[in-house]
This record gives sequence, C-alpha cells and structure tokens, in this order.
Amino acid sequence: MSSLFLDGDRIALVPLEKESYCRNMAAWVHDDEATHYMLTGVFPMTHEALQREYDRIGENKADIVLAVIRKEDEAFVGTAGLYGIAWQARNAEFRIFLGDRSAWNGGLGTEAAALMVQYAFDRLNLNKVWLGVNEENKGAIKSYEKAGFVHEGRLREEVYRNGRYYDALRMSLLRADWLAGKSGD
Repeated sequence: MSSLFLDGDRIALVPLEKESYCRNMAAWVHDDEATHYMLTGVFPMTHEALQREYDRIGENKADIVLAVIRKEDEAFVGTAGLYGIAWQARNAEFRIFLGDRSAWNGGLGTEAAALMVQYAFDRLNLNKVWLGVNEENKGAIKSYEKAGFVHEGRLREEVYRNGRYYDALRMSLLRADWLAGKSGD
C-alpha cells in the first residue's frame, strides 16, 4: 500500500488520488442509500465537478481529507477528514463518507473516526473535534459514541432530505476526554 499516512488494524488512511476519488465518488454520490441521511447526493455531480472538488481539497489548508482503504483487499471504500480547522480555536469538524456498501456495519467507520481523532489530538494539537449527524442515522451515532464522541445538542429541522426535515445532532470529543479514555484502556 503506497503513501500510508495513518495505520489502523483493518484500515489505512492515505492521501486521496484524483482518478480513484473521482471515479468512486461519481458512483457513491448518486447512490440514494449511501447518501440517504446526507446533503451529498441532492444535486448530480459531473466528473468535472468532482475534479474541481478534489482540487479544492488539495489547495485548502483548513481541510485534511484522506482515503479510507480497507487493508484486506486494499479497496478504497470512502473518505474521512477534518474540515474547517480553526487553528487558533484548535477545533475541527469530522466528516466521514463510506460510499462502498461492503464497508458498512463492520466497524470500519469507527476505526476511521478513532484514527482521525488521534491524529487531530496527537499531531495537530487540536482541542476539540465535532461533528453533525442526522438523528435518524442510528448506525453512525453508535459508531461515533464508540469512538468517544458525546452529544452536545440538537439542531431542529436542520436538514431537508427525502421530502422532509430532519433534526441534526451535534457531537464532539474534547482532547481531555480522549486522553482520559486512553488512560482507561
């Protein structure tokens, strides 16, 4: 596996490669089941738009986005990243998108979240990592809780998707809580 950046038990997080990103994301963002709880997938994405998105990610120093690679077959199964890094406030938003259905419900998302949180606290010296999740995405909420995230609040009717409004939950993990959890392992 080339360009290994963060190494886990069953996944590795590596820099995105443009061709692979654009090819896979083109299929994933148009998959209604993969994007059911997300704003992604509301509008069609052309190959050119995906190329521009890839270029924007590479140029923006406030976003660090990596490819999630399943080690057993070296398959690119999604992306995970820290977005909108506020260097002075020392926080960032965590986002993950596992578009490959074979990567669902097996703990790979939890492992990716844990790797990104460790990276955020150990290498970037951030103090807080937060996320937003659709309240009906029970699998994602459970995964984030396993990774140490706690509920901070509810944003009422925050997301419009599937012909209705959904509440979004805000969850976060503080560096001190993460360190306390590590010492309890």
